[in-house]
Amino acid sequence: MPRRFFRRVSSGYLGKERPWYLRRFEMLFTHPTFLSVSRRSVAGAIWVGLFIGLLPLPGQTIIAILAGLLLRVNMPIVAVTPLITNPLTMGPIFYWEYNLGRLILDIPPANFTIDLSWEWVTTGFIAIWKPLLLGCFISATIVASIGYLSVSVTWRLIVAARYRRRHINNR
Repeated sequence: MPRRFFRRVSSGYLGKERPWYLRRFEMLFTHPTFLSVSRRSVAGAIWVGLFIGLLPLPGQTIIAILAGLLLRVNMPIVAVTPLITNPLTMGPIFYWEYNLGRLILDIPPANFTIDLSWEWVTTGFIAIWKPLLLGCFISATIVASIGYLSVSVTWRLIVAARYRRRHINNR
């Protein structure tokens, strides 16, 4: 089932004539790895996308795609997975990660407000950057690893069940 699902999702990329602005990326569409639907490729894409998506970086999708190119994982999945942090989820996720880093570093809670200005970045961010980045790195590693293991184990269980079902029916 997972292979069929991901193959159906990525099949739209394989057989079409691409518009002029995508022709320079023809290598991605014809390379067998970047649209591969294998357990390693899909689980690796989930890991890369979740890890990059949970870090407070600008341009998470672009960074995830570049990391996916280096690690040779499924490109559509690695491009969509960082969207776990969208404008609705970004605040609660980063607040939880800040508190995780604060607890690990044993820093008392600080009252702060977030203003979207350069002045706040140069003054206010200084007070919270250590616990935020530590919490982000730890939670990104844990969540991405859980995602990788979940996809790998689920994939293996589905393949094993299909194998057993096929061999029971052939007897």
